[in-house]
Amino acid sequence: MIDFQDRAQVAKAIQFTNVNPNLTRAEVTRHIETCATYGFDAAMIAPSYCALGKQILAGTGVKVATTLNFPQANDTLGMKIAALRELARTGADEFDFPPNPGLLVGGEVDAYAEELREVARVAHEEGLVLKAMLEFGFLTDEQKALASRLATEAGIDWIKNSSGWGVGGCAATVEDVRILVENTHAPTRVKVSGKVNSLEKMRELFEAGAELVGTSSATQIVDGLVGDADAY
Repeated sequence: MIDFQDRAQVAKAIQFTNVNPNLTRAEVTRHIETCATYGFDAAMIAPSYCALGKQILAGTGVKVATTLNFPQANDTLGMKIAALRELARTGADEFDFPPNPGLLVGGEVDAYAEELREVARVAHEEGLVLKAMLEFGFLTDEQKALASRLATEAGIDWIKNSSGWGVGGCAATVEDVRILVENTHAPTRVKVSGKVNSLEKMRELFEAGAELVGTSSATQIVDGLVGDADAY
């Protein structure tokens, strides 16, 4: 557990996120520079700006994080693997991706597990850390637990409740963190996303077992403020 009185420790447990599709290069640049200033764990940015992020963050200790097949989740496995290799080529250190929730909801558990295994295998082959966004908003509690177990068994580095976007990207809750924690084991760890917009909310989720948060309210959290309740 981090010391929530220590701004540096709090910042280092946050991935500051801005993947809005209408973001300009100048806005992305400011976002990345803010990540360096605050000392966040990573700048979570769109794939098209990974090379820029790598350049700006060189020597800062802040990582370049991005997304794979987000938010749709239903590209073919081959398309996901090809995009994954491109992420590695352009300078990403890690990525978050949603395994296809329709497979799990529809009972195609083997296909869902295969996707997790293959994405994990290629990511590690390319030297990337990967995080599975399980999009709990689409799932029952039983399916949430199963998704967590399958991701852990597949060798996913981090699992998280959601992306924070859309119907599947629900707000992070203590109850969902407990489902993640109870259905995973080391070395897989738990990240949270979705409406984490204050230090107190972050603390509650970490007390339940989370170790990392992705949020667009990162600066407000570190500064002791409250971010936009509608933000991701």
